[in-house]
Amino acid sequence: MGIFGSLFEKRLVGLDIGVSGIKAVELSGRADAPRLAAYNRIPLPWDAITPEGEIKKRDSVVGALKKLFDSRDFSSKYVAVGASGNAIITKKISVPKMGEAELREQLYWEAEQYIPFPVNEVNLDFAIIGNSQNTAPDGAALMDVLLVAAKKEYIQSMSALIQEAGLIPKVIDNQSFALGNSFEFNYGVLISEHAGMSTNVIIDFGAGSTKLSIVEGDKTTFTRDLPQSGIGCTLLLSERLGISIEDAERLKIQQPDQEAVENVLNDYNRGIVDEIGRTLDFAISHNAEHGIQGIYLCGGASRTLGLIEMLADGLPAPVRPLNPVQGISGTGRKMSAQAIRELSYLGAVAIGLALRVPGDTR
Repeated sequence: MGIFGSLFEKRLVGLDIGVSGIKAVELSGRADAPRLAAYNRIPLPWDAITPEGEIKKRDSVVGALKKLFDSRDFSSKYVAVGASGNAIITKKISVPKMGEAELREQLYWEAEQYIPFPVNEVNLDFAIIGNSQNTAPDGAALMDVLLVAAKKEYIQSMSALIQEAGLIPKVIDNQSFALGNSFEFNYGVLISEHAGMSTNVIIDFGAGSTKLSIVEGDKTTFTRDLPQSGIGCTLLLSERLGISIEDAERLKIQQPDQEAVENVLNDYNRGIVDEIGRTLDFAISHNAEHGIQGIYLCGGASRTLGLIEMLADGLPAPVRPLNPVQGISGTGRKMSAQAIRELSYLGAVAIGLALRVPGDTR
């Protein structure tokens, strides 16, 4: 689902700006059989971007963006950027049945009661999901709509930052929708097998937050950012063991099976599994038509020791890794085996953004 921009003929570079770093992906070839043309990742200082999405060290982020594209691996400076944080609101609502054009005219009136910002301060978009299980007080049929609001100030600030790095922002899209786009491209057979009614969950375990999305058929119908994150896990280790954040991060990655470290990781894992379980209970209770077919995991923090096993034991559907490169038909000569491995668990958002093609407004 593309928002807050229109698409142009030039192929777009998918740009995932996260708390721990920036990832960029460029695809080439046909839209239905793309090739992986270029990939690069640049780390950011821990305090450059807050988990809430606020950019605290603008120069660091701009410098990292410039460094990404100085490699000359990318043929285009046109980018599709993922947006996240407190400035982005998504909400599933039920409204009287109407056409898309009529809904767009009434959108600001409908949105006012659902978003915490003044409507004149946001950009709004929507996707019609389908018939609602709910009915109006008078018994009239309703339809479900996914409403998206982004603060104009945030969009303007993000656009200015991208331009400051010498890039051209063509699309600013919700990261959760980019995840859905990546899932649909790589796992579309699941949608056709279930006649468009397959319900799947995507969980992206990032450094700054955990993003949970529910995809029904080919539509993202629910999104939520959970506060648990890779940084949160590191801070918990630092606090419990009385060590620096740097040492905690090193132990988490290099020596997670030390008894003291593993005990803390188990506590962290139990907390996030409980939070995900509660979130899914809430989301599914509002859509009782069908259960969950699969739960797909991605993101660097998904590799936390013991997390996948605990998720598999505690969640109500099979748990699998989401591989965003399995549907890509080939790679360019510059792509190393290490880059492909990285992309298989880190690249879902960037690839979902890079898959945007001219005329795609979903």
